[in-house]
Amino acid sequence: MKSQIITLLYAIVTCLSTDGQQFSGPLYGYQDPISSDAYYQRKVHVTQNSRHQPEYYGYEPTCPDAEDIAPCVCTYNSEENALDLECSSVESEDQLKQIFQSYFPFMNFRSFYIQNNNNIKVLKAGVFNGISFERIIIEHSNLEIIELQALDSCYETLSEIFVHINKMTYFPFDELSHFSKLSYLFIEENSLSMIPANAFNGLTALELIYIWGNHANIVGTFKDLPSLQQINLASNVLTNNTLPTNFMKTGSSDLKYIALYDSDIVSVEPGAFDIVEGLRINMDINALSTLEEATWRPYLEAQVYLSALFNPLVCGCDIAWLFGEDHLLEQVDKSTTCTDGEYLHDLDPKIFENC
Repeated sequence: MKSQIITLLYAIVTCLSTDGQQFSGPLYGYQDPISSDAYYQRKVHVTQNSRHQPEYYGYEPTCPDAEDIAPCVCTYNSEENALDLECSSVESEDQLKQIFQSYFPFMNFRSFYIQNNNNIKVLKAGVFNGISFERIIIEHSNLEIIELQALDSCYETLSEIFVHINKMTYFPFDELSHFSKLSYLFIEENSLSMIPANAFNGLTALELIYIWGNHANIVGTFKDLPSLQQINLASNVLTNNTLPTNFMKTGSSDLKYIALYDSDIVSVEPGAFDIVEGLRINMDINALSTLEEATWRPYLEAQVYLSALFNPLVCGCDIAWLFGEDHLLEQVDKSTTCTDGEYLHDLDPKIFENC
């Protein structure tokens, strides 16, 4: 009886094959899934030819015909049972769109990759035609715009976005809330004019945010990011050159690094950041003339490490609190200097006795 049931299940799966042939991989359920939630991610999709197909979790996925998608190249990673699509040699936006009009036996890919391409300036809405990716990498290229809904087929799958070192002036921040699995976002070294911090709020899977080097105006606050570990906002601009209270209240207990160097920051208001033991805050190359006790004492007392190199610190009585019996100066980077070039750690505590 058991053997008859297995035979029947195998026949059903064979019928679901897109070309009428048997799947080359074993029957789903008789091998370890690719990921812990593979069972729940195994869905039925409809291709552009209206033929149903199961997602490739548990099966060996198949690349499209090489001639149909040239000059893109599809590769299959047998160890991870995953498909990757590399399109660095695409000659135009129309050609890229046409490639995704081809027949794709499987619609779920691990990665989409473009490097050193000067032809794709706009990633247009709907360009992927229903094909989904877990990772998108476009780097060292001339990409200027990612239109709204250009990544709509990836709402439920995309976990990593690497769109760095391009010429991007527009990124669809308004769509970020749709990417429930997004964990890495790297859009550094582009030409964005504005970064709405509120667009990140509530992204519970987001671990890394790297948007440094855009020279953009950061508007709003970062909050409700419980998985955040690192955020690099360096070489951007803040309103009034001030970090306001609650600027970064992520609620994450895993936060390890905040970078705001080279951002012309003049002052930091109390309560600007989360207080997490072991957190490192990089405020190098800014315009801080002092380290206000009301702002920084709570962090240093909680073993937060502060780097404030290349700031015009006056080093008068305003920093005497760092030289108290609680030794909070130990939480400040030893290379931090006063405006006259003297190292903060080399100052004689006796000069603060009359403060």
